[in-house]
Amino acid sequence: DEVSWPKLKTMLRVTALVNCLVAVSAFFSPSARITSPTASVLRRNLAPVSMAAVQKKMQWVPFVNAAECQKGTINSGFQYGLEIAIVCDEQGGLYAMSNKMPPFGQPTTFALQEKGVVIDPVTRTQFSTKTGKPVGSWCPAPPLFGKLFGLITSPQDMPTFPCRKKGNAVEVNVNVNAKAAFETDYWRGILDAQGKTDGGYY
Repeated sequence: DEVSWPKLKTMLRVTALVNCLVAVSAFFSPSARITSPTASVLRRNLAPVSMAAVQKKMQWVPFVNAAECQKGTINSGFQYGLEIAIVCDEQGGLYAMSNKMPPFGQPTTFALQEKGVVIDPVTRTQFSTKTGKPVGSWCPAPPLFGKLFGLITSPQDMPTFPCRKKGNAVEVNVNVNAKAAFETDYWRGILDAQGKTDGGYY
């Protein structure tokens, strides 16, 4: 029988639609994704990343000018990503401590000094210059708020470091790879959250 033009147009449309569906299904098929160059690049980018641990490297590093370390003063220096305060007590003894005081990170250079301790200017918490450990009450000040601070924070030690006077400088024995190690651990955590590390740091 002779096919009418309307029927022919319908058949052509159906045929075109079927061809489009076949092409789309082929594009999204597993075999197409596996063999496509784009997919290969993506798989390479998503491959597990191996990040070697940064080794600790201890060195004596000059932090402050020795002439600045007068009795009863606290000076600070910044080297290798570390900010360290040099405390010089009334007897001329030198102590190296972190320049951030718990619990709120006040600079140690703002601290008060008494025999054997530095005192946080906000909470009046005292820390031993030799060990960095809290001495006495935790967060005894300010009035009213001190008790609240004591409830929402826990006693913490201040990091301390060996130090010495050498020539015109006060040197501190520090891990010069500390910043690199921290950054490596940070990125390992980010990559692990995305399933891209080898899990070697566990």
